[in-house]
Amino acid sequence: MPAPGLRELQRLFWRSISAGREAAAPALLDVSEPSATLGSAERLRVYADAYFWRLHDVLAEDFPRVAAILGVERFEELARECLRSHPSTHPSVRHLGRGFAAAIVQRADLPPYLGDLARLEWARRGVFDAPDCEPLTADALRAMGPADWPRLRFAPIPALAIVRAEWPVHEAWAADDAASDRAATSIRVWRGQDYRVYHAPTDARDAAALDRLISGEPFGMICAAFDDLAPVEGAERATALLARWLEDGVIARVDR
Repeated sequence: MPAPGLRELQRLFWRSISAGREAAAPALLDVSEPSATLGSAERLRVYADAYFWRLHDVLAEDFPRVAAILGVERFEELARECLRSHPSTHPSVRHLGRGFAAAIVQRADLPPYLGDLARLEWARRGVFDAPDCEPLTADALRAMGPADWPRLRFAPIPALAIVRAEWPVHEAWAADDAASDRAATSIRVWRGQDYRVYHAPTDARDAAALDRLISGEPFGMICAAFDDLAPVEGAERATALLARWLEDGVIARVDR
């Protein structure tokens, strides 16, 4: 049988180093010369191990709290399983962790809150990498007349996300420990002007208001998230929330 061409050798080499602990392709072994100390399979294993550990370290950096909770051995096992089910397909390792939370959810032997924790950590990574944007200031709103306010539309900064979780995983993130009892939790994630990433739990009304801001609804509809409250209380809550958004720098601009 003729030796495989260069393109086929490249394909076989890629499959062999990215296949985890599976054996190298026989056709590749046939054309791989042993060294003085290592056989053909062992030489290929050097590349496969280096490939895995590089990606393992990327996942550990992107999901440090998950790694701390699981410990070294269990995290290595999870990383191997994730890379088998969600192999790297992008030239940049920045996208490697996109399927990590889904891989965790498939494991019945892992803590049930761990998938939500991974989603929070992935959101933090996305917010960290989002484009820069100069935030809107309170001074820019002082020129708006009372009649303008219901129609104002606020655009969020790119470095903003909401994580909807079944567990209060901000607690597990803060303590590298188990989350408390299951409870639906909305977590706002954003990057400040100091380039640090922050997150904070938010109640259902504030989360609904933020959803409306992100979707481009006018301020009047944002305020409607508080319609179940007494009018004065609802107005105070909406005003305080807008002030908090401005203080945190999560609004990019306003359009009339």
